[in-house]
Amino acid sequence: MHRTGMGIDYPFPPPSLGLLTPMKRRHFLRPAAVFLLLAALPLSAADDPAALVARLTPAPGWTAPEAPRTAAGDDLFDLIDGGAELYHEYGFKRAVSWQVETATRASIQIELYEMVDAPAAYGVLSLMQSGPFTAGSLGQGSLRFGYYVAFWSGPYYGSVTGAQKDAATQAEVDRLAAQLAALLPRDGALPAWFGRLPEAGLQTRKFFRGRIGLSNIPAGPAAELFAPKEGLCATYPGVQLLLLHYPDAAAAAAQLARAPELGLVATGAEFTRTEADGSKIVVQARGEDLFVFSFTDEARFRAVADGAR
Repeated sequence: MHRTGMGIDYPFPPPSLGLLTPMKRRHFLRPAAVFLLLAALPLSAADDPAALVARLTPAPGWTAPEAPRTAAGDDLFDLIDGGAELYHEYGFKRAVSWQVETATRASIQIELYEMVDAPAAYGVLSLMQSGPFTAGSLGQGSLRFGYYVAFWSGPYYGSVTGAQKDAATQAEVDRLAAQLAALLPRDGALPAWFGRLPEAGLQTRKFFRGRIGLSNIPAGPAAELFAPKEGLCATYPGVQLLLLHYPDAAAAAAQLARAPELGLVATGAEFTRTEADGSKIVVQARGEDLFVFSFTDEARFRAVADGAR
């Protein structure tokens, strides 16, 4: 069982891969009257998450046992049982967490994080692509797991989690998630270099913005070769592709110059290395990006490499 700071036992890892844990029940409580006032205010393109969550209307029988909890900037360290560093690495601004429950103690937790930009919100969601999930269209992209829904839209990342898996609780999870997603802007733009990944056969795409994010992606030895500040980890059948993005072509070339000392051997325009398990790593420089392929099947690798832009 996984116990959150709010005293709820979840028979599954929280909606965070162990990083984005639910908030603690302490500090920064807003009075209920303030929450109601927020609900009455007009919305802008970049609203306070608390003002957005205040507009939710739980179904009859679902009530809030306490006021929402909020955090801004470094206050997030006081509210999260680990994982605040990851949010800050992406770029965190402010957040709200609100719990509703029934008389029979069924409970749902709603969390909404405003990040510094849309890629940050997307990045948080992208790291959750693990285990069984169903991709959906809430906001600008969502993931449905057994107990919860997570999504991103504009600069916001949100999640709605039911502590129970019964049909009534999960129906309310879906209903509240749809309400919240509908309140968010859908104008989040991702960097143009994201489009350099091949689309054919793409299974998952995870965006990291530093070593903390990259350390939470099972990228194998390829992740330890270079020093990227941001990039994508994409999976294809039989192939993993790390797209490491640098400020300019000179910075990427400087990283590639380290290839020989990392055991990579120049083979034409590529650098290659064979691992102990027989898999191969191939590195290619393309402008301000390094493409690091890991694979066991040469034909599959070439198909993915040929589709990269």
